[in-house]
Amino acid sequence: MITMKRILNSLLLASFLLSTSCVDEFKVGDAFLDKAPSVDKDKEYVFSNPDYTRDFLWNAYRTLYYGRVLDWSAKGNRVGMGAIDALTDCFTCGLTWCTVYNTYYTGQFTSNSAANDCVYSYSDGEQQWTGIRKAWLFIENVGQTPGITDEEKERLKAEAKMIIACHYSDMFKNFGGVPLLDHALDPNEELKIPWATLRQTLDFIVQLCDEAYKVLPWALDSSEQENWAGRFTGAAALGLKIRTLLFAASPLYNDNQPFYPEQAGAAAIAEKQVWFGGKDDQLWRDVVDACSLFMSRNSQEGEPWQLVTNASNPRQAYQDAYYKRANGELLIDTRQRATVSWNWDDNCSYLHFYGQYGALVPTLEYVNLFPYADGTPFDASFWEQQRKDKYIEEDPFKNRDPRLYENCLVNNAEFGRDHPAELWIGGREGMSSETVSDGSKFTGFRIYKYILDLSSQNGKQDQWPYLRLPEIFLSYAEALNELDRATERDALGNDAYEYINKVRRRVGLSGLQTGLSKEQLRKEILDERAREFGAEDVRYYDMIRWKMAEDFRKPLHGLRIRRGDDKKSYSYEKFQIKKRYIQDGDDGTVYFTPKWYLTPFPFVEINKGYLNQNPGW
Repeated sequence: MITMKRILNSLLLASFLLSTSCVDEFKVGDAFLDKAPSVDKDKEYVFSNPDYTRDFLWNAYRTLYYGRVLDWSAKGNRVGMGAIDALTDCFTCGLTWCTVYNTYYTGQFTSNSAANDCVYSYSDGEQQWTGIRKAWLFIENVGQTPGITDEEKERLKAEAKMIIACHYSDMFKNFGGVPLLDHALDPNEELKIPWATLRQTLDFIVQLCDEAYKVLPWALDSSEQENWAGRFTGAAALGLKIRTLLFAASPLYNDNQPFYPEQAGAAAIAEKQVWFGGKDDQLWRDVVDACSLFMSRNSQEGEPWQLVTNASNPRQAYQDAYYKRANGELLIDTRQRATVSWNWDDNCSYLHFYGQYGALVPTLEYVNLFPYADGTPFDASFWEQQRKDKYIEEDPFKNRDPRLYENCLVNNAEFGRDHPAELWIGGREGMSSETVSDGSKFTGFRIYKYILDLSSQNGKQDQWPYLRLPEIFLSYAEALNELDRATERDALGNDAYEYINKVRRRVGLSGLQTGLSKEQLRKEILDERAREFGAEDVRYYDMIRWKMAEDFRKPLHGLRIRRGDDKKSYSYEKFQIKKRYIQDGDDGTVYFTPKWYLTPFPFVEINKGYLNQNPGW
């Protein structure tokens, strides 16, 4: 059972906070975050005025998940000013005082750690309970509002349901089954809510998405984009359903045995709060059905949702896909501010925490994932043939997948300055000496995504790419493959390979080799997702839902790059990054346990006796 009194008492007044001034229009598009809340009003006052009523919903949008660190607030300071992707094999952390480095990497994270140290905070650090309560308050009270047509009220209620669904989808992949709030709780009522099973939680999210899908327009009209980009659509509802179903269908929850067999007797497993109780292929079929509906509906509507393309500049197309608002690809984008700021703005902290301090630094393993521009895989054994005193003119980073240069700053890449990137030791963008073991480029690479050249991002629209169209394509391919239907063509004539190739062709890559085994194609899909969604919190949850213990356990590497005296040759020395606690010891000792797949509930909440702790914690 869950006692919500403490949370609700703290949220009660905030729930009626008016989201705008009394005279200025508050927009969801570019002006979405221009106005701060200014007046406290009670429920009757807010819902008796159509403008205030709409503003109340717009304010609830602000509680949605935003994946980058922004400031020192509970929501803006996730994992101690770190980054979730630094827990994967694609990135590491060079910021020695952030939580990722000094708590996760050392194995000291526990259920008693501070809320903002968590990957995802259960105790409303993510504002999920605030957002859920506001959304239910809106749904329950908008009916009394004058001056809003019944049709608009239904649309607005559908948007509120999507806010609830997004928050529960986020909790589902971090905790499993959680307490389900189906109305706005009042502190004066009975505040004990049963902790739901995994199936109940999934069904709750799917139902909210289905109800929203039936009401919302498939896409915003072009005339709405400037002011209303960011509002939920039918495509967003179906897309969120697909993401949630894919996570549910994956082996973490959907397998013949629980993800932590040694803890099979744990209450959370026995009561099916983190395991469905067996493997059910119907979950994969549900993903296929939802994806098929998405593709058919989009075709019927004239394909308003399409990948951003630019034949003459595929790299720019990829940047526009994650950075440009209202681009026809961002199914769901969330935001906390209207525009990106200058590099040292403390309210836009990811710019300097990523770009200067090293909260998110690419690994050599990630760089190796990117093939050559013609689609030929990069042979990672190349680095084994190099040594610190062997200088070559061959540039191993030249003519690679354009997404490499948008995710990572690599040596000699063009990156918006008056010179190519100098990632060699002593170079303008490189480490200062051979002994550097932390900071933003200690691996021989630096992140480029979001921060760009640390100046040209200033003034760009700021949003978190919560869900993009390529994820639907690749989810469809993955589900078809898991059902042994990879070469089966859908109503539009596309098979799994074609949906993967749509993503690859956008950046100029050739099509994927056909005839792959189920296991080979699965790996290709997961690798494609890693390339496409770098630093978008996708890889972390892919590694979790596929129980990729070996990838959590393996050593990670960087490069020490040295420039020759001729200023045109370089040597490359591969080195191992400092071990994380969950990586195997040099003697082969295995430290990783499956408990790391899920986030623990806070010890203080477990102590109240209403929650079952996740296995191993």
